[in-house]
This record gives sequence, C-alpha cells and structure tokens, in this order.
Amino acid sequence: MINEVIQRLKDTVPALKLVEGAAGFQAAVESNPKVTPCVFVIPLEETPGQSVDAPVVIQNVRTKIGVVFVVRNLTDAKGLAAKVDLDALRNATKAQLLGWQPQAGYDPLERGPGGLLAFRDGHMWWQDIYQSSYVDRSVL
Repeated sequence: MINEVIQRLKDTVPALKLVEGAAGFQAAVESNPKVTPCVFVIPLEETPGQSVDAPVVIQNVRTKIGVVFVVRNLTDAKGLAAKVDLDALRNATKAQLLGWQPQAGYDPLERGPGGLLAFRDGHMWWQDIYQSSYVDRSVL
C-alpha cells in the first residue's frame, strides 16, 4: 500500500518536490530533506481484530500509515508562512487520498489524527495518519 500512496502523490500533487518512503524519511531525519516541500509515506501500525469463529482464521486488519510533510518558508520569523504552505499541501493531499482505495482488497483510506512532529533548522515537520483495513485469512 505504501508504494501506491507514494506514486499517487507523485502523480497528483505537483507542489511536492519530493515524495519518498521510509528510507528517505530516515535520511531526512538525520540531516533534513534536500528539498522542500516534501512528504514521506511510512508504515505505522497494523492491528488485527478478533478472529471470526470458523475452521479458518479470518481477521479484519486495521492498518495505519504516516504521511509526513516537511515545509520550510523563511519569509517570516513566526512560522506563519510555513503554516499556510503546510495547510495547502495537506488539503491537496487529502483531496487525493481521502476515500481512495490504494489496493484491491483494501478499504478506502480514511483520515486519522495529525499533529506537529518537530520544528528544526527552519523546517516544520507534520504528520497526518491515514488508515485502511483488509481481511487476512488462514489457509487450511
């Protein structure tokens, strides 16, 4: 699902100068991203539900991904310009992801919580969580 989300954002949100996954996120965390605005799509959590009582195990699995935005706008010292830039990117991303089905077998994406991760070296880091679910079945 991560690769599909990355590709969708690359194809549909031209304001993003960089869209990468977990490896790119790790590099950016260590030394800031090379360009902004950018986004990193990372896996966060999978939570299997209770199995249906049957001869096979059938579980609904809730999965969450993080969409981490990094913006930098040095036109004002208070960070208001960065917040305006961030809001525009979040809205453009939401328009592409909310209700979109990332893969066959997955439910359409829903929004979860979002929040500020950090301010560092003039960069504002924000994460929005998107969630979906799919069904896991054992094979007998």
